[in-house]
Amino acid sequence: MKTIFLMRHGETLFNVMDVNQGQCDSPLTENGINQALAAKEWFKNQKIHFDSVYSSTAERACDTAWLVSWMPYERKKGLKEIFLGTKEASPNSENPEYPYGDYFVQFGGEDLDAFTDRIYGAVREIAREDTGETILIVTHGMAMRRFLRAVGYRQDGTGFIGNCGIVQLQYEEDTFEVRKIINPAGTAQNINILGKFCGKRDVDPHYVSK
Repeated sequence: MKTIFLMRHGETLFNVMDVNQGQCDSPLTENGINQALAAKEWFKNQKIHFDSVYSSTAERACDTAWLVSWMPYERKKGLKEIFLGTKEASPNSENPEYPYGDYFVQFGGEDLDAFTDRIYGAVREIAREDTGETILIVTHGMAMRRFLRAVGYRQDGTGFIGNCGIVQLQYEEDTFEVRKIINPAGTAQNINILGKFCGKRDVDPHYVSK
């Protein structure tokens, strides 16, 4: 059995500006750095030590991974945020209501279902191939939202995890189970687990990577 901590990067300049970030990048704010350090302190207090650390190739995720772990980490392109084409860095207010479906395709961006397959596949590949027992993966807000959708977990509210929010997963026999959603300030809440979800396409196959 493996424990995987799937984590969103800290607050960035574009987050503050309320513009689409996608695969373009902006630096962590001072607040974002402090969020990452608070997450580091939470892991320390819980006596959690990582065997391996992975990050999206985006600078905001890499910086967060380093601040949280102070360990060498492996960059994975598959963990990058959804690509929005020419809508990169555009105001969030211009986006249609979620879910976006193939809206961004007309601007050269990714289809939402294809993106879901990509992010799910990247996390599953790490879970399958890494020999460690405790793994940190730093990625993005929409990526985390779509991964949770892929494994069948339905969130309340907007469905977005806040900056430096953490989803604790249990992985065993090609099965992911959501255990906790953790606040970056260090407060953990147990959640209702909706069952075990795996890559065998027995839960909502439309969203499970082939």
